[in-house]
Amino acid sequence: MIKIGIIGLGNVAWNVHLPILLARKDVKVSWACDKELNYKSALNKKNIPMFKEVDDAIKYEKCDIALISNPYYERAKTFEKIKGKFSGVYFEKPFALSMKEHEYFSSHYKNYEITIGYQRRHMGIVKTIRYIINQKIFGPLVSVKIDFGDIYYNFGGFRSEKKKSGGGIFLEGGSHWIDAVLFTTFAKDFKNFQSYKKLDNELDIEAKGSFTIIDYEDLEFNCDFYMTNLKNTSNTIKYKFQNCTVNLPLFEDDSDLRISTKSKKLIIKDDEFSNFPSKSLEVAWSYWNEFLHSYKNKINSKISAENFTLISKIIELFYGK
Repeated sequence: MIKIGIIGLGNVAWNVHLPILLARKDVKVSWACDKELNYKSALNKKNIPMFKEVDDAIKYEKCDIALISNPYYERAKTFEKIKGKFSGVYFEKPFALSMKEHEYFSSHYKNYEITIGYQRRHMGIVKTIRYIINQKIFGPLVSVKIDFGDIYYNFGGFRSEKKKSGGGIFLEGGSHWIDAVLFTTFAKDFKNFQSYKKLDNELDIEAKGSFTIIDYEDLEFNCDFYMTNLKNTSNTIKYKFQNCTVNLPLFEDDSDLRISTKSKKLIIKDDEFSNFPSKSLEVAWSYWNEFLHSYKNKINSKISAENFTLISKIIELFYGK
């Protein structure tokens, strides 16, 4: 039985992580910790104690894995309290704003003992496009374009302050899109990063730019990105191949890959099977499953710490840390 302590019980931890962990027979949620005790009575009904302070939670019961999902500005302080007291850490993103932070957090654990919550790597359509790219089913990949815009994106609470959130639209939402592109294209490096950002109260509310991806075969192709909370956009990653274009919607449940050619438009979907996993909880379950398998068997996986180096480098370049 793997014991898990939850540090930071906000919306994501409460609505995604907790239901998944409670449903698993190989995991025990030993305690939760948050400055706000909003869910204390609900957790009491499940015999899960809740604490305000991390130190008190750690003293109550020793755990194997820490789920760190508190706001960015609390991460460094939290890590100093938990390092050496857990044998694994699941960090909700953002993980780090600089490579110095990334390397510091990673240096205290083996690669397979840390993961970061870029869960969209486990979406069925993300896995499918990754396979398509690897097998060159539609010919070589020519370019990629990210288009992400949402006027309803939440910048309330701690996210309204740069010092607490770490960043705006690029960090909170855009990093998921960048990471998905790096993952699906088998990127081993990148170069020529350029970006522009529009700020409001020090937070980036609009970001656009480009960089060149270098894949595992040393092939190079361009990635353009546009992210904003000033207007709604198509919210897709557009993969342009030699023979067609494939659009991937990253933030929609039950979504499909859509192919466009000069003569027709098609949907990549089997009549009997959807691109599983296709719903948020299914994706999160799959992600946790891989991390726990990797942790228990002491083997590296596609979501082990070192596989998020490139996204941390890009975040550092964007925010100039």
